[in-house]
Amino acid sequence: MKKRKWWLLAAILWMAVIFTFTQLPLSTGENTSGAIEKIVKTEHVSGVDHSGIETINLLVRKSTHVLTFGFLAFLLWKSFELYRFSYVIAWVLTVLYAMTDEYHQSFMPGRVSSLKDVFMFDSIGAFFVLLIAFLFNSKKTKLSG
Repeated sequence: MKKRKWWLLAAILWMAVIFTFTQLPLSTGENTSGAIEKIVKTEHVSGVDHSGIETINLLVRKSTHVLTFGFLAFLLWKSFELYRFSYVIAWVLTVLYAMTDEYHQSFMPGRVSSLKDVFMFDSIGAFFVLLIAFLFNSKKTKLSG
């Protein structure tokens, strides 16, 4: 039971990290696009025009959503692993937190709030990480049982 408290603490700390990054000016699409453009120019990557930079920017930003909320879902699942519906609880809590994060983001200058991010990226990232955890956990249970 003591381990579960550490997983819950880790989940809460990860939510604090998400909250912090949401309000940083570095997290705007314009800033990440500028950083990608700088890398492309510094590394002398040829064949990447403005359209390519915007595509890379989109991929980086959306994969960040998937990974960030997937990791949160994992931490929450570990926190509630002893409960019968731990995967569902973790997924629901992750999606609810993602919704509050998008709401928080709507107040940040230069940021855009989008429910599409919640339902297309955050929730799907959480689902896939929980699916992998479920498959791994059930395989581990079969091997030990």
